[in-house]
Amino acid sequence: MAKSNAYLISILLIMALLSFPSDGLTIAGYTITQVIIDDVLYCRFNGTPNPVSNATVYLTCGGSTTSLREVVTDTKGAFRIVLNVLETALFSSSICGLGANILEGYCALVAPENILYAPLMLAKIVRNNTITTAYYTANLFVG
Repeated sequence: MAKSNAYLISILLIMALLSFPSDGLTIAGYTITQVIIDDVLYCRFNGTPNPVSNATVYLTCGGSTTSLREVVTDTKGAFRIVLNVLETALFSSSICGLGANILEGYCALVAPENILYAPLMLAKIVRNNTITTAYYTANLFVG
């Protein structure tokens, strides 16, 4: 399974390398060279947010079961996903989203296979010399 995933990712990366620069991610006239997704995963008990630590958060695109990038939340539930140039070329917020694996019974919720999903929302664009970074956040995880 891991071999086939590596093969699929290799093909996607080669396709990204062969694509023209105009095919990359462009937002509001800016060519984006890096994508960063920052957020905090938490549950609400009686209206109070509680962080979810040690949860796996992953980015998938186009309904794929292969994650583009995967991280684990820290003790405060925070996570950061940083895409490299090739991954950024494959990224589109309209077809990409976040998933999070939550331990069973955690958050006092019932989610299919204990997985929560969230679409992405653009937070800001930052230009720094030759790097233009698009920052995204999760738009509410749901089961």
